[in-house]
Amino acid sequence: MISLLRGTLLLKQPPELMLEVQGVGYEMQASMNVFYALPLAADAEIVVYTHLAVREDAHTLYGFVSLEERGLFRLLLKVNGVGPKLALAIVSGMTTTELYQIIHAADIAALSRIPGVGKKTAERLVVELRDRLPKPSDTT
Repeated sequence: MISLLRGTLLLKQPPELMLEVQGVGYEMQASMNVFYALPLAADAEIVVYTHLAVREDAHTLYGFVSLEERGLFRLLLKVNGVGPKLALAIVSGMTTTELYQIIHAADIAALSRIPGVGKKTAERLVVELRDRLPKPSDTT
């Protein structure tokens, strides 16, 4: 499994990112948090934590700014009805601490404001993640 990439940034067009690592170009879907953390200079060296999703018709690499963000993405994938595209939108929509607070507060309205998350999905996220996520006081 590809867990981390350190290399030269070649292309950034949200949500796609291309990174050259020792002559090999890795294309990935990245969270918006990665794009906010990227240096402005072209050809800058960056580090991205990754998750490789293997499906019958595609191998897709997803990039994250931290291990915590990648871990949250992986937890979201375990929720019924949440695929990689929606999980990426969720982690891009807020920080991990904000999401922990929203889940523990059962704030369905705040979750529903994320593109692609309807009321039923928001309710499912709260029910399935409340016991898996650390309480907001544990994250500081």
